[in-house]
Amino acid sequence: MKNNPKDFVLGIDLGTSTTTVSVVMDGMAQIIPIKGEEDDKIMPSVVSFLNEGKNVIIGKKAKERRHLNPINTIYSIKRIIGRKYSHPDTQKYAEKFPYRVVGGKNDSVEIEIFGNRTTPQMISALVLKKAKKAAQEYLGFEVKDAVITVPANYNEAQRRATQDAGKIAGLNVLRIVNEPTAAALAYGFGNNLDEKIAVFDFGGGTFDITVLEVKDNFFEVLSTAGDSFLGGDDIDAALVQFMIVDIETMFDIELPVNNEMNTILLAEAERIKISLSSEEKIRVLIRNIVPMEDGTTRDYERIIDRGLFQEIIEPIIGKVFEICYTAMENAHIKPDDINAVILVGGSSKIPYVQQRVTDYFKQSPFYGIESVLVISMGASILGNTLISNYSDSAPVLLDVVPLSLGVGTVGDYIEPLVEKNSPLPTERTSIFTNARNDQDSVRIEIYQGDGKKKSESHLMGELTLSSLRKALRGELKIEVKFEIDTNGVLNVSAIDLETGKTQKITLNIIGLES
Repeated sequence: MKNNPKDFVLGIDLGTSTTTVSVVMDGMAQIIPIKGEEDDKIMPSVVSFLNEGKNVIIGKKAKERRHLNPINTIYSIKRIIGRKYSHPDTQKYAEKFPYRVVGGKNDSVEIEIFGNRTTPQMISALVLKKAKKAAQEYLGFEVKDAVITVPANYNEAQRRATQDAGKIAGLNVLRIVNEPTAAALAYGFGNNLDEKIAVFDFGGGTFDITVLEVKDNFFEVLSTAGDSFLGGDDIDAALVQFMIVDIETMFDIELPVNNEMNTILLAEAERIKISLSSEEKIRVLIRNIVPMEDGTTRDYERIIDRGLFQEIIEPIIGKVFEICYTAMENAHIKPDDINAVILVGGSSKIPYVQQRVTDYFKQSPFYGIESVLVISMGASILGNTLISNYSDSAPVLLDVVPLSLGVGTVGDYIEPLVEKNSPLPTERTSIFTNARNDQDSVRIEIYQGDGKKKSESHLMGELTLSSLRKALRGELKIEVKFEIDTNGVLNVSAIDLETGKTQKITLNIIGLES
């Protein structure tokens, strides 16, 4: 085996629920063992702090402490990384977490642990460090180069935050790649395909669907759509809500749900969800969960079968297929034009989900690669091509812009710059001028999303052109170039068209510490 670290790139699927890491060895992508984790290869993306924060446990053992140490055990951090603290979605999920989510600089998200504050990037970095260490133990040397995957519809701040987490973990992040695209690489690379495929990625915290056309080793993304607040966590939450209402109805009480009780119910909800993937029905028994007026406690017991489970989760699954419809429409194809459907993510193991996929695409989905491992394997394949000399066998990957990009104008309107599903990398230019005499700076709001109005879109950040030369109103002509690279990350530059001098520019991404 080669023993030069420069010959290897880690492919890391930093998931909401679990994390896996792969590497290409002898031309084949393979999972790197993580000792002590689930099946010795799937690490829960959970971090638990002990002893006033002096000690940290990561992975399976941390997950086991969720009900013992709920306020200091951090999970599903991917749902709020790179988000604005003030955003309604952030607030909604922050209320559900037993740990304390607080606002930081620049409307960023921070986590309070034993009176100290940390960031989602730091939490993710701890998970990445353990994955990196597992690779070092397996290979016998340290590998720093990595490709890290993200949901296809991640915005600018989320992608940058993921890159930052990699840097904190001591990784050289060569590329950020969309999860469904990585899965498609693992499925199609080296198989001499000529077909249209749909990657149905239903994970713990997010749902994405990506439509690609694959010809030999040429992978072209036609469209992508998704929701980063739609996943297995929502199924767990729906089951918890069902159990709360069921208990209240059964015992004619109002259940006082605290952090400890909510954590116990969440653990049972996850067990129900997983068990019903292999069993037709399951017995639920939670000891001493129901507090009675006389000071005693009662057990909660009932049978949940697949039929009831399907009723509970149907609103969530309905949203999933609304997104599928949008992706097909944007790709200008019909579901029955798809040659193969690849299921990815833990939530895609649910039999009802698989049946709905079969009905929608009028074909059985592809199960050939383990759905929880395929994303990191595809990331390692991409990483390997980035360090290899160009050859005819190397895959060519054409991904797309996940969200439209525009500039705020007068009132509630946005001037579009880059349309969603534009090929990556891409660039656009726009001319800006001074609105008054001797104006020394111009501030520009940049929006992401599918809406045509500010109120329908996400304020990504602010761009400031400063140290402008003195000029009469409208006399300055500053050309601003917006470049979205292969990572889906925005880079901005500006030039004074009259003098040809590069203009001083500051890009402030909201949701990241400045």
